[in-house]
Amino acid sequence: MTVESSSFKTQRIHFGFTFVELLVVITIIGLIFSSGVVAYGSITTRSRDTRRRSDLEAIRQSLEMCRSLTGEYPSDIYSAGGLSCSITGPVLMATVPTDPKPSDSCLESYTYTRITTTTYTLTTCQESGGTYQVASP
Repeated sequence: MTVESSSFKTQRIHFGFTFVELLVVITIIGLIFSSGVVAYGSITTRSRDTRRRSDLEAIRQSLEMCRSLTGEYPSDIYSAGGLSCSITGPVLMATVPTDPKPSDSCLESYTYTRITTTTYTLTTCQESGGTYQVASP
């Protein structure tokens, strides 16, 4: 398209964006996308750590119910029939929770250690660092 000006020269009018404008927009979109990916990664890590804590609390509640029924904690929580107080006792948890994303640094998902018949510890590794431990009261 040409437009005549007052000095009788023809000028071209260009429609569209320059390369620099497109480069700036693509850079801004890339920065927004990368910050979203980083935020999503930290949110999912915290979510899995929260899930680990709530799993240990659920296991702890079942262990406390077992102790109130039989006077002692079970020797193992990962048996074929779920968490129960004894072979013939009621099943308190049909499926014992496991780690949502087991890592190579932690060999076991949730570690249950029965120290005596009336004391225990439950331990898990957290992705955000360190361990989370629940012990008998």
